[in-house]
Amino acid sequence: MEIWVFLFMVFFASKTLSQDTTDWVRIDCGSEISYPSEEIWWQTDDEFIKTGKNKLVSRRSYSSLELLNTLRVFTQQNKNCYTLPTPTPARYFIRAVFYYGNYDGLSKPPTFDLEFDGNKWATVETSLTDPSYYELVYANKGENISVCLARTYHDQFPFISSLELWPLPDNMYAGMSRDSAWLQSYRYNYGASDTDWIIGYPTDEYNRIWKPMVPTGLIPVVADFYSLYYTTVEYPPTSAIIQAVRAPNPTDTISLQFTFSKTNTLNHVVVYFTEVAFNINETRSFDFYVNNNFMVTIRPEYENCTDAWANAPTVGAMEVELRPPIDSVLPPVISAIEVYTASDPLVTIGTSQDDLDGLAVLISTFEQLEGWSGDPCLPSDTIWQWLNCIGNDPPRVTSLNLSGYELDGSLPDFSQMQALETIDLGNNSLEGSIPDFLGKLPSLKLLNLSYNNFSGEVPQSITKNKKIKYQINGNPSLHHHKGKNLGLIIGLTIGIPVGLILVFALVYFLTRKSQCLATDKLQ
Repeated sequence: MEIWVFLFMVFFASKTLSQDTTDWVRIDCGSEISYPSEEIWWQTDDEFIKTGKNKLVSRRSYSSLELLNTLRVFTQQNKNCYTLPTPTPARYFIRAVFYYGNYDGLSKPPTFDLEFDGNKWATVETSLTDPSYYELVYANKGENISVCLARTYHDQFPFISSLELWPLPDNMYAGMSRDSAWLQSYRYNYGASDTDWIIGYPTDEYNRIWKPMVPTGLIPVVADFYSLYYTTVEYPPTSAIIQAVRAPNPTDTISLQFTFSKTNTLNHVVVYFTEVAFNINETRSFDFYVNNNFMVTIRPEYENCTDAWANAPTVGAMEVELRPPIDSVLPPVISAIEVYTASDPLVTIGTSQDDLDGLAVLISTFEQLEGWSGDPCLPSDTIWQWLNCIGNDPPRVTSLNLSGYELDGSLPDFSQMQALETIDLGNNSLEGSIPDFLGKLPSLKLLNLSYNNFSGEVPQSITKNKKIKYQINGNPSLHHHKGKNLGLIIGLTIGIPVGLILVFALVYFLTRKSQCLATDKLQ
């Protein structure tokens, strides 16, 4: 399994880096302790998330690689989010690793969604035996990035084995626009056989994983040198560049095909080259094409790593070609390639700040809610399970559905949540007075405060608000007039006697009038 080799490199590769790892975040999900490994400090989940349970993979799946043996699973909430610190504005590289390892003994690896900052990242389809990983390049919008795991099937619980985040230098991947996130689709170390170790940190100082690959029909070659200069600022690891593949003949084209899950994609392609042999009399050159569009002529340099990149709109599969001239005496050669796919348009407006502030008050007040984080209304198909939301400019919270959440204590002020239409706080242990602001929420239609321990009077802002239907039964210490029912009682109490008096008066008047008419006739 490729990922196993990568993790072996993480734990046992020699120390070769100059890269500053101070701002790196590396979480061994499910681990009970933090621990160092080479230059890496693996942390527990505790600082980054408050929900989930730590689990071990099954004994049959157990590995000597510590990172694979633990995971964190989320069975209670529909969405669970890690909050990763991003103290400086930058593009960040994020990687999430998943290894089911039959931790629950059910032999049913789950499927669920992976999200970041309110955006859909991927649908994670886990395997019974093989780990999988997902990578993303994304420019932070604030001091944190949230990475969320969302349950999409009732009986399939999300989990995660490790989560990493690290900043990239500003000049890396300059062709990637910052208004998109970029999902790693392919990264190949050409010329390495399937038995070669995959290159990861610390061999690659930017912690990328390079899969070994020898495309069918191409010939592996190895450079006749061991050190390398770099013209490219992407800095692929030397060991990925000194191995390469070439075309069989000088005039043969190298054609590389890449497929994607979506039909229409925008892809960022970076190709890496070096001249693998010292040639005094011959110069290798060929043209770089993507989807039959000419990009640039490549002339690899001996002992120097160069690159070329392109942004390629693609319908269906993408084709990368290295075409030699008709008089070429040296075949095209390629050392490595990276392909990133642009995400769907990013969320530009998150949930209303007023709603976020109100929810923050509720979360800080009630420990039963403290595990909720991330954007509550986005993506729209994985809204927090106790909310309803509408709109997108910005999304607004329209209902709080917290019946039976075992909430206790006084109800805090969340009056800034002006779009609320429904508040269901029934069947809890809330106490104290009912806040007056509830009756002043402009859109509120339904308020359920039944079966709590509220006391005092029901505010007139509620009882006299004809737009609000409210329920307050089951609060034995609540002294109240029954709101709209009170009006009915008062109306009946006053109206019936007055009505009877009017009826008697009318009967008396009609009787007297009848008698007077009769008297007039007799006269």
